[in-house]
Amino acid sequence: MMKRLTRFAIVGVAVLGMSACSQNDKAGGENALGPGKVATVNGTPIPESVLRVYALATGHKSFDGLSAEDRGKLLDDLIGVEVLSQQAEKDGVTASRTVAAQIELQRLQLIARAMASSYLEKNPATDADLQKVYEENLPRLTQQQYKTRHILVDTKTEAEQVITQLRAGKQFADLAKERAGGKTGPNGGDLPWFTSESMNPQIVAAVVAMKVGAFSQEPVQSEYGYHVLILDDSRKGEAPTMESLRKDLTTAVERKRLDDYIKALRAGAKVSLGP
Repeated sequence: MMKRLTRFAIVGVAVLGMSACSQNDKAGGENALGPGKVATVNGTPIPESVLRVYALATGHKSFDGLSAEDRGKLLDDLIGVEVLSQQAEKDGVTASRTVAAQIELQRLQLIARAMASSYLEKNPATDADLQKVYEENLPRLTQQQYKTRHILVDTKTEAEQVITQLRAGKQFADLAKERAGGKTGPNGGDLPWFTSESMNPQIVAAVVAMKVGAFSQEPVQSEYGYHVLILDDSRKGEAPTMESLRKDLTTAVERKRLDDYIKALRAGAKVSLGP
């Protein structure tokens, strides 16, 4: 039972992410939960619609696809929740301001999420919308990329010693391996390809001023220590296709559309702060 109750405790969060239930089941009449019921506990019915939502919220794809045994287990869980809820009412637990506030917050979040899903269903992202966002982000997607190696040491003096050795003809890879027992590691100081957005700004500032094959003439300080860098290569980023980014672009369009909708609703609402 403890396992079941723990699982149910996360249902409130899971339900907030579901739009299928609110969009697919349009109940009519006075009872929005529908006429069907699967059990009655102390005179209180458990609607079939609640059991169906519970099935989805606990990770099942479809209530109709469950075996009779699994349906029975889910219903048993729900009955356990119902008797606990009824006891909470009797014991005055729901009179607690904290509990009441939590219930109200979950109610607001659930209704708001359902409204957001409804709005986006009626105002879906079009290919033209995706193309616009894609083109707006092309400069970022195709920005310059850099391939470097570094030797990372603790002090500026150590970094200056490394630079002196490089100027004297010492091979960068050899120096990096000599310091493999420190922060640089045994990989010769190799760093993955990066852009100005994905790397420490101090390192970026040094690298963009370097020519391929050159090493930094001064120690580069970051929050990790002091770096000596060598620029191995540089290239223009190749933008991914719009189709490969369709999911991310759709999310961006929907987020912007929803933000604009909320701003419009707030502009038309009468809001007063304080008591």
